[in-house]
Amino acid sequence: MAVPVLTAAAMREVDRTTVEEIGIPGAVLMEQAGRACAEAVESLLPDGRVARVVVFCGKGNNGGDGFVAARYLLCAGNEVEVVLLAEADGLKGSARANYEILERLGLHARVLRDEKALAEIDLAACDVVLDAIFGTGLSSEVRGLQAAAIAAINASGRPVVAVDLPSGLEADSGRVLGCAVDAVQAVTFGALKRAHLLFPGAELCGDVSLVDIGFPPQLIPQGPGSCWLVTDEDLRPHFRPRAPDAHKGHFGHLLVLAGSADKPGAAALCCRAAVRAGAGLVTLGAAPEVLPRAVAGGVEFMGQAIESPEALQAACQGKQALAIGPGLGTDERAAALVREAVGSLDLPAVVDADGLNNLVGRLDVLSGAPAARVLTPHPGEMARLMGASSAEVQIDRPCYALRLADQTSAVVVLKGAHTLVADPDGTLVFVVTGNPGMASGGTGDVLTGIIGAFLAQGMEPFDAACAGAHIHGLAGDRAAGRRGQRGLAAADLISCLPDVLRGFEGIEGSGEADGASVSDPDDLG
Repeated sequence: MAVPVLTAAAMREVDRTTVEEIGIPGAVLMEQAGRACAEAVESLLPDGRVARVVVFCGKGNNGGDGFVAARYLLCAGNEVEVVLLAEADGLKGSARANYEILERLGLHARVLRDEKALAEIDLAACDVVLDAIFGTGLSSEVRGLQAAAIAAINASGRPVVAVDLPSGLEADSGRVLGCAVDAVQAVTFGALKRAHLLFPGAELCGDVSLVDIGFPPQLIPQGPGSCWLVTDEDLRPHFRPRAPDAHKGHFGHLLVLAGSADKPGAAALCCRAAVRAGAGLVTLGAAPEVLPRAVAGGVEFMGQAIESPEALQAACQGKQALAIGPGLGTDERAAALVREAVGSLDLPAVVDADGLNNLVGRLDVLSGAPAARVLTPHPGEMARLMGASSAEVQIDRPCYALRLADQTSAVVVLKGAHTLVADPDGTLVFVVTGNPGMASGGTGDVLTGIIGAFLAQGMEPFDAACAGAHIHGLAGDRAAGRRGQRGLAAADLISCLPDVLRGFEGIEGSGEADGASVSDPDDLG
């Protein structure tokens, strides 16, 4: 099922409503959270001897979770040291109550007041560190004693389990606020936070475990404007086994407007991907000089010369969807074709690469589009479309994806490490399949072909975008499992598509990559 992803503010509201309106005591939630963290720590402890755990706690509820975890670890027979980065008098509510329980059990926290005291803690001799310093509310740079503690934790070389988020991360952006704990595992509650999925935070979280501690599921935002992580199970209903009497006409005819004299390969990759993604028929529309180079070697797609908007309109007869842009170029002919295709043609379309480049400064063309559009920019293309820099886009990827979707009324697929899919209604989806080996020329053209094929088969645009991005990543993971990441080529992804899709149809075989990790709601590393 879809895994919810919440902002810090939304999670605070879920927490408040659970306690104040539903009536589940905060102490109950803290007990469940702390126990889950203790179990995560125990999974990393050595067998056969008494283990040593150091628990760093802040003054808020995150620290309270740490006190509960320390109690469970102590009662399990471990040697536990609790380090408090605040005065005990400042503890409140359930956090204070759990601190006092530890005191009565004989476990007295070391209250850290200066860096000299920090140096007295032998972190190198412990087995695991539990980080419960900051929660999701951190908004300013970490300084002073807290920064020194984070530096000491990272320098220890010991495995670290983080409560909710590694301390030092901004929950909504994944930014490092001065410094941050580098964890091997983060245990989070109720919903994922954006920092678990946005870099650099995603890398510092390690494996992420999402734990149910008792938040009523009806309090988690759903529907338009919600945010979630797509999983295999979300997409499986779109890929039913085909009827035994099916023929190619049942699975759509995709017209691909792509290719130029110096980039015929982009067009060929897009068309081949569309074929492998299940389109019944695929036709490449391109300039006459492109066709002999792109439609060659016994390929399973057709070619049609298109040099004018009028020829494009004629070519759309009998087609169910369009894929626009890979290798198309930005000359006058290409610009005219893109404006006609995007602004006038009553077919759902996916627009990528030079399709997007030809829309820079002309996004108004999309406002009157007679059918759904899916835009698939990488950060550089997004920057050009939005008048920003790539760095600015990368700092706030969700904001830019949602802004472009709202401005154009199109579904937006912002590619990159953990691709984002934004719907004009404000819904945002994270896609975490894929790997760095896919950072090579042509893989974006493959994605365009996949989404185009799904549109041609009648899938709704938002569903086609989510499914296309997720399955594109799975194909990349399968290819990397077979060949390794270095030197991975776009054609390797295409060859893996049928096996990935077979797994979604419930036929023997799996979409999981050989030797690669596929996201699981309970273990989202």
